[in-house]
Amino acid sequence: MSNASHGARAGSPGTGAGPGQGAFNTANLWRLKRIGWVWLGTAAVCIALLAVGAPLNMTLYQMVLPFGLGMAILHAAALGLTAARPVAGMAVSLVPMVVMPLVSTPQGGAPMPFSVVAMVTQVLVICVAGMRSHWMVAAGGWLLSVGVGVMDNYLTLPHGQTQAAQINVVVFAAVSGGLMVASVVAQQWQHLRAELAAERTLSAEEQSRRRLAEERTRIARELHDVVAHGMSVVVVQATTAAYRHAGLSDELKQEFEDIANNSRRAMTEMRSMLGSLRDSGGGRETAPQPGFTDLPGLLASARTAGVRVRDPELSGVDLDAVGEVIALTAYRIVQEALSNVIRHAPGAAVEIGFTTAAGRLEVSVVNSPSDVGAVMAQLDRGSHVGQGLIGMRERAAIVGGSVFCAPTVDGGFSVVASLPMISVGKGSPARNQDGKGTA
Repeated sequence: MSNASHGARAGSPGTGAGPGQGAFNTANLWRLKRIGWVWLGTAAVCIALLAVGAPLNMTLYQMVLPFGLGMAILHAAALGLTAARPVAGMAVSLVPMVVMPLVSTPQGGAPMPFSVVAMVTQVLVICVAGMRSHWMVAAGGWLLSVGVGVMDNYLTLPHGQTQAAQINVVVFAAVSGGLMVASVVAQQWQHLRAELAAERTLSAEEQSRRRLAEERTRIARELHDVVAHGMSVVVVQATTAAYRHAGLSDELKQEFEDIANNSRRAMTEMRSMLGSLRDSGGGRETAPQPGFTDLPGLLASARTAGVRVRDPELSGVDLDAVGEVIALTAYRIVQEALSNVIRHAPGAAVEIGFTTAAGRLEVSVVNSPSDVGAVMAQLDRGSHVGQGLIGMRERAAIVGGSVFCAPTVDGGFSVVASLPMISVGKGSPARNQDGKGTA
């Protein structure tokens, strides 16, 4: 497991800093920057329209200063208002369109019924409304703008520009209508993309929860098998105690019988609660759960996949002091760690260690860096959600242990698990002679 690949998974759910935090630090930051640039650009356009429109109103259209400057300010401000409040901005933008032809005296061939700046401003208002609101707001604003243009066309009769004004209204209607449709389509496309992204996120989260639930169910099934086996041993020992030990008093015989009955009752209740966790349609599992004795087969399978791993040293581990549940947990952690090496760092060298200290079993799986691992990490980026690491932590937490995963300084990766040792006692065998449980 290379540093790059495991580093990408360190922020997966259940492994520390969740993916939501990284998404806020990147995507949300870019979103805030984008919003800031949009408002800055809108303000710049409004200032430019005001700077051009006000002098034009007072020179080419002979408006007095209050009307010429006021209408230019109102029209430019309507564009910014539309970005925040589309309906209010659209309503405000229609006021200059109605008033300006009434207070203007166009000179020479000045365009009528609106100035070019006024038409450009109104087109932008309609487009912004199409991007920022329901399509009916933009369509209604477009119809009102064209209607105001037709009405203003009759106000130009005294200036003898009716035909030119009609052409301008037609051009304005065509250009603004086309851009309005384009803006509405763009808005719908953005909404569709946002909905698809939300659905993908929801699907990924649901898949992650489903995988986690499946992993927990698998853990519960395995623990059910182990505990059922242990309870069966208790039942057998308590039932046969009176025959194996002659001379027991009636009180002791009754106590052993009570132990056997209580064990049977507990085992029946446990089976009724956890038996449904088995795969539907599958037959009853009779194979024993794996433990330390199954490690050689697991390592041989990993070597077949190209992993360079040596047999761990178990001479310093008191296997009799390790419960079957802890042995199963340790085996599954090593199995998942080796699977991660095969997926993300093929060909890497792996060191597996088992030590006992202070009543705890320490399991370590450390792999060296792999040249192929960096390439695998890039190909796997964004598609792996770290369910293996989550499963290891879930298993360790169930038995009161913990798992720590981190990159190594040389570019490899390490998995260290600390599990409490549960003594089964020398006189209580963990398995039968044939290695199968009695449950």
